[in-house]
Amino acid sequence: SMPIKTKRMSNPKTFISYAWESDEAKEWVKNLATELRNDGIDARLDQWEVVPGDQMPHFMEKSVRENDFVLIICTPKYKSKSENRIGGVGYEGDIMTAEVLETSNHRKFIPILKSGTKETSIPSWLLGKYYVDLSNQTHFDNNYSDLTTTLLNARERAPELGTVTTKTNATVSSEKVIK
Repeated sequence: SMPIKTKRMSNPKTFISYAWESDEAKEWVKNLATELRNDGIDARLDQWEVVPGDQMPHFMEKSVRENDFVLIICTPKYKSKSENRIGGVGYEGDIMTAEVLETSNHRKFIPILKSGTKETSIPSWLLGKYYVDLSNQTHFDNNYSDLTTTLLNARERAPELGTVTTKTNATVSSEKVIK
């Protein structure tokens, strides 16, 4: 029998884009990244990779382009920085929108709702995308696996289609005889 085909990426590289807005927010992002890493996802964070003296724009550009996925941590602060093109968030938004236009790889960019509502927190260029709601503990518990199965390419798929078989007239007529 044929082995079941599951195309899994080995440890998908995943960059997390977020707004520096508070120590609590940075801690939350670090905890999320840690949990993802524990689950085999190579989550990358500026907090772990950037050192004083690094070129931030260069780091952001590489991070957006060279990772398999970019998780966008959406908060009201993130939305306003992104839409008004402020600071690093604004710059990353430019790089991300450019990449979507160039490659049409929409699935690479995954909005994560951390606080607020989709209206108040998700930047307009991401509206209409399937987002993952991790905005409170209950949502986190319910939706975290939605995120990991997506990143690991392990989502449930429809079963294979069977072969179409049609009964021939001969079969039909012999059935009639049996009756």
